[in-house]
Amino acid sequence: MNAQPFSIGGAIGFGWKRAWKNFWWLLLVGIIFAAINGVVFLVTGGTDMAPTDMTDPAALQDQITTATGSVMSLIGSLVQFFVTAFLGLGVLRIALAVTSGDRVRIGRLWSFEGFGRYVLASIIVAIVVIVAFMIPFGIGLAISAGTDQIAWLVIGLILGLIVAILLGLGFSFYGYVIVDKNAKGLSSLSESWRLIKPHFGGLFGLHIVVALILVATMIVAVLLGVLLIFVGLLITLPIAGVLVFGIPAFAFAYAYRTLAGEPVA
Repeated sequence: MNAQPFSIGGAIGFGWKRAWKNFWWLLLVGIIFAAINGVVFLVTGGTDMAPTDMTDPAALQDQITTATGSVMSLIGSLVQFFVTAFLGLGVLRIALAVTSGDRVRIGRLWSFEGFGRYVLASIIVAIVVIVAFMIPFGIGLAISAGTDQIAWLVIGLILGLIVAILLGLGFSFYGYVIVDKNAKGLSSLSESWRLIKPHFGGLFGLHIVVALILVATMIVAVLLGVLLIFVGLLITLPIAGVLVFGIPAFAFAYAYRTLAGEPVA
């Protein structure tokens, strides 16, 4: 099958059709995803052992307990990050397989292949985006503090957001490159940038359209559920959840395939 040209409509249409075609499997994936993250949150999120009784006279014990709670919270956050990254990489595998004509397979969630590279690339991208935002924002903040003109703070904020969005968007395909090309080291980031650089406008537009669709989907689901005397939420929310989960996954996988010049089944 020949490679198809990228278009926002084509990506959205592909995501919509494949989400419905794989509805029950996607629902199962979503339940597994939510259940695992929920268990991790309950196990790690409740580890903050800081005292609730602020009048307790045992000040030293309070400090030890608070420090312990902070360390456990940090560990919990790290565990959640790694679990989310692991499942997220599995979703990328599923989405890319669907663009090749395969169906959703739960087994693709459970693989550590490329996991270390994916985590490393995720951390690098996060650092780059944060630093890129902080530099213009910090400059604007410093000038604003020295001149008492808030306009410089606003300018720095806007410039920081623009740079952060551009970099985040430019590196957003690194996970697909790792799964699809088995990319090593930082090559996934450079390849992502190479693919997206000529298509920033289109990819940005796709993100906006997907976000609007997801918001509209959830609003409609809640309204219909309320109109059906709330019992309808048991039907509308799972449907909305599958669409919110499936449309972006398949639409962006479609975008990656087409920009990489690969065929989409």
